Amino acid sequence: MKLDFKDLALRFVFGGTAVAACYIMLQIIPSKSFAGVFAAFPAVMAAAVIMAGYFGTSEQASDIALGASAGMIGCTICVLTDAFCMEHFNRWGLSIIIALIIWFFSSYFATRLIQGFLEKMKEKRQQKTHY
Repeated sequence: MKLDFKDLALRFVFGGTAVAACYIMLQIIPSKSFAGVFAAFPAVMAAAVIMAGYFGTSEQASDIALGASAGMIGCTICVLTDAFCMEHFNRWGLSIIIALIIWFFSSYFATRLIQGFLEKMKEKRQQKTHY
């Protein structure tokens, strides 16, 4: 795979700008619980989909978006796991490690589940067109 510096620079700008904007929102908004919503902003996902579509194909951008969707499902499970572990173990470091492991596996299984669902939908569409 060839390294494209223009692609890399654009990803850096898109992702970095979004992350910086989210950090500013975290500092400005008085309610830190609500401000946490901006910590989950999909800056990297947006940059990745834009760049995959621009430099690749719509199918590649779609694959990136699918992976991001699965990752966001995994993120939800990660946050819930982390909150549960912190409440019960009262050790934030251990809680984060456990939550990240759970995030990885739940994201993987979410990817498989979404891919299976999309394949079944595609099969149903193909069956309808054969009639």
